[in-house]
Amino acid sequence: MKKKYMEYSSALILIAFGAWGWYETSTWNVPVSSGRLAPTTYPRILFTAIMFFGGVILVRTLVKTLLQKQASGELEQPVDIHLLHVAGTVVLFVLYILALRAFGFLFPTPVFLFLSMLLFGERKWLRMVLISIIGTLV
Repeated sequence: MKKKYMEYSSALILIAFGAWGWYETSTWNVPVSSGRLAPTTYPRILFTAIMFFGGVILVRTLVKTLLQKQASGELEQPVDIHLLHVAGTVVLFVLYILALRAFGFLFPTPVFLFLSMLLFGERKWLRMVLISIIGTLV
């Protein structure tokens, strides 16, 4: 069971890393020259391959999980809830990083902490607000 989580995590990390690489190469100020390859070409090829193979790992693991659950008759929940939490956390973290660049530290951090606690099942609103604010100030 732990191997499946490692495969999901590895695939999501590879996809996120490839997307980050594409974003970073788009920020390079490189003059466009006709008839030549730009310095961003080879890194983008590598980042595309990394995202592709991350997608292959993710699809292969999802298919394997679905086939195993279908064979055992446990098809009620095709995607494990922990996988959704991991994916949600990765998306939330990427949005947090982008918000840090746009708004600084003090506004996005309590929002990120609050939404992370909400994502993982905390339902005591006062505790969530206090932890988010105090955690940011510390």
